[in-house]
Amino acid sequence: MPVHVVKIHVGKTRDFNPGSSRAIDLLQLSIAVICLSDGTFRAIHNRCPKGGAVVSGKIIDHSIICPNHNCRIDVRTGKLLPPHIGELEIFPVEIEDGLIYVTLE
Repeated sequence: MPVHVVKIHVGKTRDFNPGSSRAIDLLQLSIAVICLSDGTFRAIHNRCPKGGAVVSGKIIDHSIICPNHNCRIDVRTGKLLPPHIGELEIFPVEIEDGLIYVTLE
């Protein structure tokens, strides 16, 4: 069975400030698109393994802190940092001419 890959435009880089994030609903999936303090973008599943959305969490370095459970998630790997255990799905992000694209498989 073939794997389908979908590249979806989710916004413009100019609409994000460093250290900000927003939720984008794609194909029945909520994704947190995050602009890190260095201006790079990451995309993760917008659902903490313990439940609840992470998009409104505080962004520190390369992580976001779940506002509901205070667990810290590395947005590069999707893994929760100790002492918490768990992982969120991450999605590839591409920037082309100031447009942000997230790839889903």
